[in-house]
Amino acid sequence: MSADMSSYLVAILNASSIFGRIIPGYIGDKVGRFNMMVLITYASGILVFALWIPGTGSVPTIFFAALYGFTTGAFVSLIPALTAQISDIREIGVRNGAMFAVVSVAALTGNPIGGALVSKYDGGYLGLQIFAGTTIVAGSTAFLAARWSLSGWKIRAKV
Repeated sequence: MSADMSSYLVAILNASSIFGRIIPGYIGDKVGRFNMMVLITYASGILVFALWIPGTGSVPTIFFAALYGFTTGAFVSLIPALTAQISDIREIGVRNGAMFAVVSVAALTGNPIGGALVSKYDGGYLGLQIFAGTTIVAGSTAFLAARWSLSGWKIRAKV
């Protein structure tokens, strides 16, 4: 990919994030917010393993940026809704603050870990890609466990 084209990837990711912040929230109101979060976060992990790692060239990279932007936009908008859903109205602010405090640790440590992995592999991204996909799938599994703790094993429950 040319350097000129690569500079557009962040814009593509952010533009698709706009739709990811709106559409999954609307669907989540119909089918359940936890159900939507589990689906969207697993989709994000699958994108990393199925599209980012094997993808070479401009088209798969642009396609990955657009789809990944959509799924991460959904994560950003759904996570406070999940916290509010399981909280008493007097606890929403405290619980959102605690949740974002936990998320901040991942946000602050993820970039240095990714940079160290890229350095270890002499500028290659495979280590970073595996780390990203694995942590996303692990987080998705945590959302699935939270969903199961709320609804039990009912597959069709609107949670």
